[in-house]
Amino acid sequence: MKSAKLAAILIITVSIVGAPAKAGSHLWKFAEAFSNADGTVQFIELVNANSDNFETGIPGHVIQSSSRNYTIPAPSLPPTTAFKRLLFATPAYAAIPGAPAPDYIIPAGSVPFFSIGGDTLACTGWPSMTFGAGALPTDGIHSLVAGSGGTCPCVSAVNSPTNYAGTTGSIDASPAPPAVPDGTHGSSPMTASKADAAGTSISVAFDTTTCSGTTDRQILYGQRTQLPSSPGGSFGLAGSVCSITTSPFVWNPSPTPTGGTGLVWWLMTARDASNREGSWGKASSGQERVGPGAGGSSGQCGVTARALTNVCGH
Repeated sequence: MKSAKLAAILIITVSIVGAPAKAGSHLWKFAEAFSNADGTVQFIELVNANSDNFETGIPGHVIQSSSRNYTIPAPSLPPTTAFKRLLFATPAYAAIPGAPAPDYIIPAGSVPFFSIGGDTLACTGWPSMTFGAGALPTDGIHSLVAGSGGTCPCVSAVNSPTNYAGTTGSIDASPAPPAVPDGTHGSSPMTASKADAAGTSISVAFDTTTCSGTTDRQILYGQRTQLPSSPGGSFGLAGSVCSITTSPFVWNPSPTPTGGTGLVWWLMTARDASNREGSWGKASSGQERVGPGAGGSSGQCGVTARALTNVCGH
């Protein structure tokens, strides 16, 4: 009788020890939501803020907004899920150079995934992240960060997408500066006229209403010898006039040609609040003109980069 009981106990003990660990998923919570102004660049970040591993059973879970659904696909996560984050993002986010790679890409047909005017992000078994109208930043720089419980009230902070591998960063999806309107598509072209007989003072008039996303404008100029030596080459610069905000602008004194060439060339560009410069316009070949600064920008007037995604003004 004793041996029969002992055998039963041994069988039960072996069964318990041999049972595999069951994958969980209940510790994941919403951590951050981001959108640009038109909803094309969006990401949602989840976090397991606990020391528990094996929170791997998320395939098949459905993340929902008020109008969209996304079913998390297989395979399951690696078992070391403690203090990990998961990044879900739209294709336009994934295309941003240097952005932390998303763990999951939301299909283009489900973009925007959530409404910038207020929405609820939910998944069965997880706390919901609900935000009202005006709560979600859409400046392309800030995101909405949930509280420790994965819910709102939320706070606005500079976006910090982080993926499962631990790669983190910040993206800039703010509206790029436009080109200075050239007179096409209903805009008014820029004009220049002499304000005195000698031409040392020039009145420059330009369209200030057609395109948005401009903080101010600058005139860039160079001598004939600073024109590109071949098509598609870089322009050199002799100088600039910064912080032009009103039209017409009186350029006084305008630069004097040097080296006996009798020629000074110039153009006007737009700058945004992130110190990015818009288009220099395109050559007859269709190539974007290139300046001597970072990314083909001028490097003048505080400009640190160039952004060409805003096609307004061309």
